[in-house]
Amino acid sequence: MTEIDELSANRAFADYVGDLGKRWGLPKNACRVHALLYLLAESSSEKDLSAELELNAKQMKSALAFLVDYHLIEPVGRSKWRTDTDPWELLVKGLEERRRRELPDALDTLQACHAAAKQNPKKPNSTRQIEKMLRLVEDLASLDAQMQRIPPKFLGKFVSVTGRAARILDQTFGSARRATNE
Repeated sequence: MTEIDELSANRAFADYVGDLGKRWGLPKNACRVHALLYLLAESSSEKDLSAELELNAKQMKSALAFLVDYHLIEPVGRSKWRTDTDPWELLVKGLEERRRRELPDALDTLQACHAAAKQNPKKPNSTRQIEKMLRLVEDLASLDAQMQRIPPKFLGKFVSVTGRAARILDQTFGSARRATNE
C-alpha cells in the first residue's frame, strides 16, 4: 500500500477516483472534481477546486458541465458547487443516469440486431448469441425496474449488514479466497 501523508490524502483519493472513473469510461477530471467535493462535504468554489486538483479553467468547466449533466453536483451561489455526502445516494444517482442514458439504446439495438439476424438462416450462431445477449439485457432491465422501488437508504443498510456478516464469516471460517488457494 502506498504511504499517503495527511496533506495529500484528498489529492490521492481524487486521483484514484479519477483513474477508476476513466477505466469505467467516465471523464477523469469530472471524477476527480466529484471525489474532492465529496471529501470536502461542503460547497467549494471553482477556484479552490481548480487549485487543489491543478486544473485549468477549461478542464474545470468541462468537468463541472459533465457533473451537472449527470445530476451529481449542484450550484451554490455564483461559483460554488456541492454534492451529496451519502455515498449510496451518489452511487444510485450515477447508476440511474447511466441506466437512463444507456439501457433504452442497448435494448433497441439488440432487438433490431436480433430481428435482422433471424432473417438470415445461414448464421444461426449469430442469431443465438444475439438472442442470449438480448435476454441478458432484458433481465437486467427487469431487475433495474425492481431495484428502482427500493429506497437507496434501505439498500445501503442491507449491503452494510450483509457486508458485516460476510466479514464475520470470513474471520470465523476464513475467507473464500484463502480456502480456494489452499
